[in-house]
Amino acid sequence: MNYNWKLSEEIDKTIVDELARQLNIKPIIAQLLAQRGFDSPEKAKSFFYSSLGDQHDPFLMDGMETAVKRVSKALERNEKILIYGDYDVDGTTGAALLYMFFSKLGADVDYYIPDRLKEGYGISITGVEYAASSGYTLLISVDCGVAAHKEIAFASTKGIDTIVCDHHEVEVSPEAIAVLDPIKPGCSYPFKYLSGCGVAYKFAKAVSMKLGKDELPDQYLDLVAIAAAADVVPLVGENRIFVQAGFSAIARHPRAGIKALFESSRVDHTKLTTGQVSFNIAPRINAVGRLGDAKRAVELLITDNEDIAAEFAQVLESENSHRKILDEKTFNEAKELALGMLAKGDRNSLVLHSEAWHPGVVGIVASRIVETFYRPTIMLATVDGVIRGSARSVVGYDIFAAIKACSDSLLQFGGHKFAAGLALAPENLDRFVNAFEEVVAKTILKDMKTPVISIDADLDLNDINGDFIKTLKMFEPFGPHNAKPVFRSSKVYLSDARIVGGSHLKMKLKSNSVVYDAIKFRNGDTTVKAGSRLDVVYSVDENHYAGSVSYQLQLKDFKNSE
Repeated sequence: MNYNWKLSEEIDKTIVDELARQLNIKPIIAQLLAQRGFDSPEKAKSFFYSSLGDQHDPFLMDGMETAVKRVSKALERNEKILIYGDYDVDGTTGAALLYMFFSKLGADVDYYIPDRLKEGYGISITGVEYAASSGYTLLISVDCGVAAHKEIAFASTKGIDTIVCDHHEVEVSPEAIAVLDPIKPGCSYPFKYLSGCGVAYKFAKAVSMKLGKDELPDQYLDLVAIAAAADVVPLVGENRIFVQAGFSAIARHPRAGIKALFESSRVDHTKLTTGQVSFNIAPRINAVGRLGDAKRAVELLITDNEDIAAEFAQVLESENSHRKILDEKTFNEAKELALGMLAKGDRNSLVLHSEAWHPGVVGIVASRIVETFYRPTIMLATVDGVIRGSARSVVGYDIFAAIKACSDSLLQFGGHKFAAGLALAPENLDRFVNAFEEVVAKTILKDMKTPVISIDADLDLNDINGDFIKTLKMFEPFGPHNAKPVFRSSKVYLSDARIVGGSHLKMKLKSNSVVYDAIKFRNGDTTVKAGSRLDVVYSVDENHYAGSVSYQLQLKDFKNSE
């Protein structure tokens, strides 16, 4: 795939120089800070040295006072409380958090995770009927609920009040007791990028503040951190604070379930990164919900018994292995369908459907199809006579808005700019495919159809050393809105190049007397010869092996120098 290289806009040199002087840092580090909006010593220090005390008052969130009053009444009356979580990482961690929190307060509380295949996303009528038949009078949703107008109204007829903890887009809120969602219209909460688990934490924080137990929810920040990293929310502001605190807690003393999960996935919990959560931990938690009962993920997270935790971790490992097999089979089939569509002419979107696909993996495969063909993609499977699926977008394109424009063909839909879910009747499939392509063709910009590599700065390989890496590490945790810095080095000498692991290109790059190892994963068909001069785009990785530390350049792209 061809990439457009885009160098970040140049920052005013006087700002960079003054920041470097006042903080006693290298100009390139000052440039990275200024590019992220931390263009004064005060802002830079708050970025590098933020703490839990810097978070916002949870009562700034619209509906929080009402929600706390209702749950306080439930605690006083010993009402039965049901935590209703979604089946992904964000939903299961949020459900585990609120279940353990209210259990600690002595509440009569339990949790419910819907069956992905039978009930679909969010609050279901089946779930409400279960709550009613079991005597629950308060339902608290996590990572879902803002679109459950009918279900929440039905719950009300059954004598069940609902509090929604969500972070998805909503135009009209359901008739719940309270809807806690920082991005809903009219909510003035200062930080808009919380995960669903993050909203649940803020709710617990508000309840604990009313009870004079302010710090009680902080013991669950490990769950908030995993949710934030897995749900790919912007890692700035409060999310950055939560991930730093949560990762620190995991490094010091991981709870039984998380420790077992890290051991089974062979991840060192003492040197945790957001990438490891995204690529190693999150898929294992998600797998049990994609292929079966997501309650098992919650059971893993809430247990304090190491033997039970180890058993559940092995279940997640097994389900994840099965999921990988399904992923690969589905991806290969979807790739063939996409090639067939593209062979008939350039398309602006890809909507792929098969009755044989497992609905639990279509979201993952949609992301892979986007990576392969770089078009807004919707993957659809048939479940009990209804076509359901997941949508993934390219950078800069609002796929939720595009789906909404075709909503007359749909039974339901929900999500946000870069990912969404939807359901439709089989007889409307062709109409939806054509309508979606028409909408995307009218609204997608030409440059959105070619992936862009954003470059933070030009860098001389000779400037990479231990002090430079140490300062770069202060920017962690990396994620959206605080991406790992990407550098460009020009006219470096390629002294060696070979294929390793079947498809990865390993190089040795030389500038003056400095030589660095570099690797480009899944290099594809690109070939390059030793002795060439290259322009390379990369991030810098630190490798620990046998007690020694080395640096490796992880290449994103390279070109022959002009």
